[in-house]
Amino acid sequence: MAPQSPRSYASPALQGASVGIFDGRTQQTHVAGFGSRDVAAGLVPDEHIVYHLASLSKSFTATAIALLAADGKLSFEDCMCDLLPGFHHPDEAINSHSTLLDFVSHRTGLASKNALWQQNGQELLLNENDTLPMVTYLEAVHPLGKRWTYNNFGYDVLDNVISRASGSSWGAFVTSRILQPLGLRETTTALRPPEKNWAHGYMPGPDGELADVGRPVIAAGSVQQAANGIKSTVSDLLIYYRAVLDAWRSEAENDGVRSKESPSPLKNIKELLRHHIPLDPDAEGQWYGGGWAIAELPAPLGGIGTNGMFVPAMPLVGRGCSKKESDGEAKGPTVWYHNGSLVGFFSSVHILPETGTIIVVLVNSIPKNDAADWVGQLLVEEMLGCPDKNDDLALARESAGAYDAMWAQLPHDVDKARTPGTHTKPLAAYAGRYYNKLGNWFIEVVHDKEGLGYSFQGRATQSHRLQVFGTDTFCWPLTEAESRARGRWPDLDVATYVFHFGADGDGNIATLRWAHDPDVPEGETFVKRKAEESAHTEL
Repeated sequence: MAPQSPRSYASPALQGASVGIFDGRTQQTHVAGFGSRDVAAGLVPDEHIVYHLASLSKSFTATAIALLAADGKLSFEDCMCDLLPGFHHPDEAINSHSTLLDFVSHRTGLASKNALWQQNGQELLLNENDTLPMVTYLEAVHPLGKRWTYNNFGYDVLDNVISRASGSSWGAFVTSRILQPLGLRETTTALRPPEKNWAHGYMPGPDGELADVGRPVIAAGSVQQAANGIKSTVSDLLIYYRAVLDAWRSEAENDGVRSKESPSPLKNIKELLRHHIPLDPDAEGQWYGGGWAIAELPAPLGGIGTNGMFVPAMPLVGRGCSKKESDGEAKGPTVWYHNGSLVGFFSSVHILPETGTIIVVLVNSIPKNDAADWVGQLLVEEMLGCPDKNDDLALARESAGAYDAMWAQLPHDVDKARTPGTHTKPLAAYAGRYYNKLGNWFIEVVHDKEGLGYSFQGRATQSHRLQVFGTDTFCWPLTEAESRARGRWPDLDVATYVFHFGADGDGNIATLRWAHDPDVPEGETFVKRKAEESAHTEL
């Protein structure tokens, strides 16, 4: 295990972690728990404590797709427009040529729009039946198949594919074809697992103050279920990932077909571990398959985590571990990995297929960095016996310091971005509901005696006050403490907190432009509707 507690890798702000390693060379399993899974009760986590997996769920969804392909119900090369009759996209390439594999491997080039499914707290702002319409209006920000562009909605729409092809819901299919055959009794797609073995989610602040942010409500039957809906334990995940390894080995030895002797019920896993798209077009040795990132060491890891936001460059992992092949070329070990993050939870998995080593790290807080990622990377190098190891503890301290510094800098950046000018109309003229193109998502601006305020989807839990930021421009800046108290994912970009209002040909305030998605820096325009026009769109 790591020479330090995982808490060292995020400062004492990290509340708890469960860590598991399966060493394929010795067939031994090592598990440990650190910190607290429930601060109020003082309970220590172990390998049987349930965590939200966040994006580690994508492997389960991709595996479900692979099983359906093996059943002959669909093909990875099927066009989405054929699989889903309701799939219609304004971009012709996406509409007519995007395949199931494009979505499974995040190579659609579509914008993410993550801000539209969650803002304050764990409340979801869209419903399950919103997923397909949302995907059909995501902007095409890169040409189809040319660039890896991580997309939660693009994965969530796979629940529609699974349901249509199997006749079962996403949750029912994952449960009957993956969880039950593998005996994963501590893994679930349901909203509420048993209370007795649950990890609470937390958000610690730079001052040490702790916010209990509750539990994510993403589950079977909700928006984002196929992208982020699995809950599990270290114990169960080690079983699942061993089944992935067994299926891959069996298929690799039998021309892509699982042998009858294979103990794994999983199929078509080899397709999920092919190099379908480079993670970074400017860097070698890193790819995305289907629900998995793949790296040939030495290479940076953590490409799906958040640590890259807080260090100048992610370190090379596996230096000095390359060996000469029969052709004289030096080759390093392969790593399959993934990261996961939701409000209150971080997770990571790293698999070394050559030795059959599996490393799982589950964390029940969002501290100042992605501690699950740093700990996972450290354990990769420990298990490989790398002679030139990274100083992950120093990197963790550096990234934690950068996080604090960015929050401290944000108010100064907001002030610097302010422009001369004020509102050109009476404040009451800005009030109203501003809708997206689909009409299923709106920002309600209200005018009262204190000025202007707004709420997402008209919900009191999603409300903020507005202040003048420039000509017909308003902002709603938050401090780190305010953001944490609201249970928000940390947003450190000024543009997130700014609304730009526009007038129509008659001079009436008619639009609200909001740059909520880094993939679309010009922002999304929401159009004001009259009360009678918007009444039917309320959720």
